[in-house]
Amino acid sequence: MKSQDIFIRQFSQKDYDKIIELWRNAGLIFRPEGRDSSAKINQQIKNVTTIILVAEFNGKIVGTVLGTHDGRKGWINRLAVDTEFRGRNVAKRLVAELESRFEKIGLEVVACLIEGKNTASMEVFRKLGYEESDVKYFSKRKSWKS
Repeated sequence: MKSQDIFIRQFSQKDYDKIIELWRNAGLIFRPEGRDSSAKINQQIKNVTTIILVAEFNGKIVGTVLGTHDGRKGWINRLAVDTEFRGRNVAKRLVAELESRFEKIGLEVVACLIEGKNTASMEVFRKLGYEESDVKYFSKRKSWKS
């Protein structure tokens, strides 16, 4: 397999089950009954602030990245590559394509949040030129009771 044999394209709803499988196999935290449900993802891709890409090899989805932006900063929210295709620049190509799309809409900063235990992802992003920051992440979810 050569890197050019990998085709990067826009996600379509028919890809949903495969990206969920990739996220699960990668150990990513996701909420298939909530914000990551098929219906919610379908709603998100209709929004211009969400970009979901897939990497295909011979018709098989071997990687995916989900990016969003707030008009000021691009965010890489999910990056997953099939274990069989790791180390073959799939993640690098997906991130580069997402960065390119962010750049085309005028974003100058791209960031990602990585769970503290996900050292493999941290290493990938370091290799891609991302710098680690000591930011604490806070969130408030509609589903949480006070």
